[in-house]
Amino acid sequence: MDPIHNPYSPGAGLRPPLLAGRQPEIDAFDAVLRRGELGRVSQGIMLTGLRGVGKTVLLGEMAARADAGRWITVQLEVRPGGATAALSGLASALSIAIRRQQGPKLSDIARRALGSITGFSITVDPGGILSGSLNASVDTDAVRSGDLETDFASLAVDVGQAALEAGVGAAVFIDELQELDKPSMASLAAAVHLAGQRNVPFTVVGAGLPNLPGKLAEAKSYAERLFDYRPLGKLSGSTAAQALADPAGDSGVTWLDEALAVTIDAAEGYPYFLQEFGAATWNVAAGPMITQHDAANGILLGQAKLDGGFFQSRWHRATAAEQTYLRAMAEDDGKDSRTAVLAARLGRTMSNLGPIRAGLIGKGLIYAPEYGHLAFTVPGMAAFIRRQIDE
Repeated sequence: MDPIHNPYSPGAGLRPPLLAGRQPEIDAFDAVLRRGELGRVSQGIMLTGLRGVGKTVLLGEMAARADAGRWITVQLEVRPGGATAALSGLASALSIAIRRQQGPKLSDIARRALGSITGFSITVDPGGILSGSLNASVDTDAVRSGDLETDFASLAVDVGQAALEAGVGAAVFIDELQELDKPSMASLAAAVHLAGQRNVPFTVVGAGLPNLPGKLAEAKSYAERLFDYRPLGKLSGSTAAQALADPAGDSGVTWLDEALAVTIDAAEGYPYFLQEFGAATWNVAAGPMITQHDAANGILLGQAKLDGGFFQSRWHRATAAEQTYLRAMAEDDGKDSRTAVLAARLGRTMSNLGPIRAGLIGKGLIYAPEYGHLAFTVPGMAAFIRRQIDE
């Protein structure tokens, strides 16, 4: 069939034609928007899950809805080791968002918010400790504690009040939130907490790996009550079928049930893999009926593309020693690996393997779902590694 009319959208953060199975999360965020417009605060939303489950896509959908409501919005992605840049970038982006939302005639409250942002700065001392400050010359009422949590929270309240005055709210959308360091996470949580206490709609919507809730709770014990945590996983059989069949049906193409079944099984219900296999199958099928034979060919092509890009790019980021560690993890067939068991497999001590483990976590290839356990950040990585060994 014509690839130009291919309805599937495999890619990083690309919105598929149908956000199958994510309506509860969209409805929850729509409620946040409606409440904010009424001057009521709500819990922020935290989307968690492995890579490929659609966190970034859903985050973008929520941001688009807030933009459509003329909220003060900011979107950013935290890069490994980029906590300082993330908070500084957030402050700068909030300034731009306020001006965009308010237009040329700024109210006094909006000017105060801009003053707080302009005067906000982050410094890092030689010991790596972050601190924040608000310039006294900007606003005589500004808090000037030098404490990052206090000063960032004060800034957030000022931004929220500017949004409240305009009959909307302020929303910050942060992808890869697990990459924030502990002080930055604590500052973000403190900002949301203070805004809630002052009854101003400053909302944070984040996306991160499954260990994000634990990291937030370590940063601030009350973070478990600040956010509505929404784990995203693989799609159920009927929902996965809908993700494949509905977009094709809109173009007059029908998937046979057996074709759907083998594709869903190969993708294990993961949204990104469904898009990849769906796109490949569309391109090889004659149509207007997609058969099991078409699906089998599409799966082969889709898997080759995943192996050559999605998985291979991650594999080559690891050093030789790190690849050896990943091979040991692959023996657990995608299940969590215990660090003590991995050390025994490799004939090394856990402390000796510490730098390798830290390097893999820093590269975003694995994460620690709980103490003493490790897991791959992407589904299917263990099977990919085994395929490399078999070859």
